[in-house]
Amino acid sequence: MTPCMPRLFMSNAFFALGKGRRHAPLRFRQGSQNILVSSPMALATIWDADILIWATSTMIAAQRCGAPIPTVLQATRYEILGFPGRCVSGGYYERLPDGLERLSRTNVVMSASEWTDEQTGAPWIEDWRISAGFVQIRLAGWVREAVLTPRAVLALDPAYFTLTSGLERLLYLIARRHAGRQRDGWVFEVAHLHRKTGITQTLTAFVAILRRIARSNPLPGYRIELSDLNWPERVRLKPALDASVDKSVDIPVDNFVRTRLSTSESTPIACENHR
Repeated sequence: MTPCMPRLFMSNAFFALGKGRRHAPLRFRQGSQNILVSSPMALATIWDADILIWATSTMIAAQRCGAPIPTVLQATRYEILGFPGRCVSGGYYERLPDGLERLSRTNVVMSASEWTDEQTGAPWIEDWRISAGFVQIRLAGWVREAVLTPRAVLALDPAYFTLTSGLERLLYLIARRHAGRQRDGWVFEVAHLHRKTGITQTLTAFVAILRRIARSNPLPGYRIELSDLNWPERVRLKPALDASVDKSVDIPVDNFVRTRLSTSESTPIACENHR
């Protein structure tokens, strides 16, 4: 099953980039929408978002199979935690409920006007439970709509899950969303990219981080080019077209091969994606 994610969530920091507890909300503008991400506890992290990537990939697999998409997604803890390709240990099992709770308590407000105190937003997950070794997840309606809107989802390189830095993960998502496989990639003003990441470090510190990432080149299938090493005004996110990239990334999600699937209202999806 190829990992994929809605384009809507790949242009800005919808998630906290650190593994610590971030309480400060994220505020940014995306297109014509003002977006506020907040939580009464701690914001969902970009590692918690792996659960949403699993859910998105599962729903897209069902859609491509021509099967009904269940309202409640169900799988074992091992299937969800193992989807990113990590070695699943007891610690991951213990932390899964925390991630699910953060996703259910983090609220997103999308509004054409400025935010107000009366706007409470909607969570990523409406409900979840773990019973008899199975995890049941009901995505919020707005997330489900973002997943199932035609041509609204992009495939991700599975190597995305190997990135250990939250910022590197977000930079990959931004590159995948904007640069795609365009030979010349996509150019941002450095200050604009800094705002998109939502990080608390200064612009000067951000530039230093970009230089380090550009040197180490960790983003799967992409590289970072700075316009000036002394003080860059622009940064280019460019596909590494000659690199070894998981070829499933270049397959349009709408062209995934249909295979057999059995499912019901809250039955796990088990559709195998053959390449």
